[in-house]
Amino acid sequence: MRLLAIAVVLLLVFGCLAQQTTTNNTGAVSGSATGEQQTGQEIQQPYVNTSGLYFERDASDVMNTNTTFPEPVDVEVDFSNITTSDGRLIVYYFYSSGCSACKALRPEIDRLEVEYTEVVWLEYDLVNESGGDAYRDFAEQHNLSTQQMYVPQALVNGTILTDRFNINQSLEGIIKAYENSSAGMQE
Repeated sequence: MRLLAIAVVLLLVFGCLAQQTTTNNTGAVSGSATGEQQTGQEIQQPYVNTSGLYFERDASDVMNTNTTFPEPVDVEVDFSNITTSDGRLIVYYFYSSGCSACKALRPEIDRLEVEYTEVVWLEYDLVNESGGDAYRDFAEQHNLSTQQMYVPQALVNGTILTDRFNINQSLEGIIKAYENSSAGMQE
């Protein structure tokens, strides 16, 4: 309450200072807010907006913001797909840009992306709203408990890999095994 009272007093003081006018010895009135000079009686100067913010609103319309918000789009990602329609393996990789383990794993993920270009890499940063929504869908579809929900995580060929050491050791092996099995099916 005391803070509110101080804020009101400061607003009044600064508002009065901005509107303060002075009279020189010739009887001319100069307003400090606009720097214009008038003659004769003292005339109150209009408020000068020095903030650079301008609003074109009518005072009778204070409750209407004229702002429309788009309806939220809830797109559910289906993580049961292990391959694309043309048979390419999909790797779903979940990470957070602030996660130190994710940062340490990043060079390995980048190397695998370059080496295995036929693999579709779908990465979801949990910091972004869409990444967080996708991870919630993933956790729900795979019945993950809250203790199992952490990053980095990868889903490849139906296998969930957790923590950077497991992903580092296993991801390339799973990709190679899939390539070998799909190469055998094509012969």
